[in-house]
Amino acid sequence: MNIRKDLWPVLVLFLASCQGRPAHIPIIETALDDSNSVYYTDFSAYPAVRNDLPIGIFDSGTGGLTVMEAIMASRLLDGENYIYFGDQANMPYGNYPSEEKTDFLRELIMQDAFFLLGRQVKILVVACNTATAYGLEDIRAYLDESGSGIKVIGVINAGVNATLDRIKPGEEVAVGVLATVGTVASGGYENTFRALALERGYGDNILVVSHGSLGFAEAVDGERDFVCTEATGPRDGYRGPSPDHPEYKIELDLLPAYGFDFSFSKMLYEGTPEDPAHLQLNAAENYARYHLLSLMEKLRRSNDPKPLRYLVLGCTHYPYQLETLTLMLEHLRQFRQGDQYPYRDLIAPDVEIIDPALETARELYYTLLKDNLLTYRLGQSNAQFYVSVPRKDPDNAQRLDSLGRFTYEYKYGRMAGLFAQDIDILPFSADNMDSLTIERFRSLRYTWPLLPF
Repeated sequence: MNIRKDLWPVLVLFLASCQGRPAHIPIIETALDDSNSVYYTDFSAYPAVRNDLPIGIFDSGTGGLTVMEAIMASRLLDGENYIYFGDQANMPYGNYPSEEKTDFLRELIMQDAFFLLGRQVKILVVACNTATAYGLEDIRAYLDESGSGIKVIGVINAGVNATLDRIKPGEEVAVGVLATVGTVASGGYENTFRALALERGYGDNILVVSHGSLGFAEAVDGERDFVCTEATGPRDGYRGPSPDHPEYKIELDLLPAYGFDFSFSKMLYEGTPEDPAHLQLNAAENYARYHLLSLMEKLRRSNDPKPLRYLVLGCTHYPYQLETLTLMLEHLRQFRQGDQYPYRDLIAPDVEIIDPALETARELYYTLLKDNLLTYRLGQSNAQFYVSVPRKDPDNAQRLDSLGRFTYEYKYGRMAGLFAQDIDILPFSADNMDSLTIERFRSLRYTWPLLPF
């Protein structure tokens, strides 16, 4: 059996955890044993009563705010305080496995956890599917061995449980999972569906189809490798799907089915929208359309296709495009090719889109309730928000692009074990957030009033 090199660390961690001994990476040993390390947390300095400590939430960027929004909208945790951290400088996490940098990704995830633990939190929420897939067991192992008494919750189990709760025994359904390339490569959702479905006594009536959505999360966060608002035509440096991409190909004969929006440079191309050349996606909406159709094509080509009944949004950035995804499902259901409707029988009339954030909110509440850690405080919640930005270093200016972000080559060229201090962590502000991102936050009804804008 051949196993891809980038998945060896995940396999080793899985096998070790099955034997009751999680495989440590060096940064965990440093954090446990070296009290002079920046990663060391002195848990003896935590208060004896932790109820009024904040809840710590982290993500690879700002997408995790959709998880915080679900937590606050649930009203189960009124009065709780929060500390949110988005590792914007190093996002997207989903690309590290394909660049064979899984060990480095695991270090980044642990650094996120160390940052929040150093600010004294009573529980950690990993609001990132890729970080859950590659780092949750590392964090649990560290917390257990540190004797901290702190628990950590990830979003994948929450999303799978929420889906299985809705499936009736014997119901023949397909579950679609849109996630980052890294999350899909980890097998996180498919393995969890398999394990939990077996635990519940389900048979082979559930078909899980996963699709790694290259560039979708990045487009939501405005990463220039995948979208550029200033561009008016095809550009160099674009890394998203295209007609000649080796893995993520835009199929020109499927253009009517994609239903791309060609207005306002949301697609970059030469020629006309009816007969375009050198196509490049240039808006999150078009990434959503491309990847949903790609998932449906996978389902259509499967050995025993079943109707799509549930669509799991396996990345915290994707709920920002919920409306587009909903409209796209209806577009595909009604799409006609000659006298055929190629997708109609593959899409149930009542597809339910599952946002794991909602189930994460419930799991968080019941965990705090069980551990007697709910706040004693009454009144409005408060929150602190932090984001990582590349550190400006005149001696290493070549690692940054014209916007002060890490270049793709530098970001994915770094090696594990070096512990380079190449980022600064700053409070959210208009100085380190672009106006489009801030405007996107306005859709977060419960979280927006807490943001410092």
